[in-house]
Amino acid sequence: MKRSIPTAMVGGSFDPIHLGHLHLVHSVVSATEYRRIILVPVGRNHFKPEARPASTHHRLAMVHLGISAYRDLYPDDPPIELVVDDCELNRVGISYTYDTVKALYLKYPIKGRLAVVMGDDLLPQLTEWHGYEALKELVTFVIIRREGNNHNFGDIAADLVYLDNPLLEDSSTLIRDGCRSLKAEERLPHKIARLMPTEVAAYIEENQLYRP
Repeated sequence: MKRSIPTAMVGGSFDPIHLGHLHLVHSVVSATEYRRIILVPVGRNHFKPEARPASTHHRLAMVHLGISAYRDLYPDDPPIELVVDDCELNRVGISYTYDTVKALYLKYPIKGRLAVVMGDDLLPQLTEWHGYEALKELVTFVIIRREGNNHNFGDIAADLVYLDNPLLEDSSTLIRDGCRSLKAEERLPHKIARLMPTEVAAYIEENQLYRP
């Protein structure tokens, strides 16, 4: 049986995974004691119901390629367990964080509270999340900077930890938009490929993802 270690989950579309996602993991590992990071690709995103992501197969493949590149990118990080969990992709309907948290507690030996890593742009709506009152009793919310705003969160009963990470662009949108502007069989330009691990860029090119 796996040992119990401090664990954090990072949810997202990962459409596709990019260097910003991996730097976020690095920021969490560098600033906290979490040594198991679980990446959870969303199925049907509650916050972006209109989104039409790449297929589950392709997104999972790219996430695995991304985490394989992590150690080469951050060789000085302490040893961590980097995991991909497909529980939300296998769930019917909209994916709620509360349901995912319960599933992860059942699946992994977690020391202390599970951390839910989220952007500061979502903080104003946190109390409106499905099952929030129960969720806040189960987790620590690790808040990353996306907008750089100092949101005042009114629920003092919630356990929040703020990270002072650098602000990064939404590279997934840049990558998808860049690919949609290419002609058939046209190679990814460096300005797009450089946003991802080399292996992910090669996968997108090989499978002609996000093309018009």
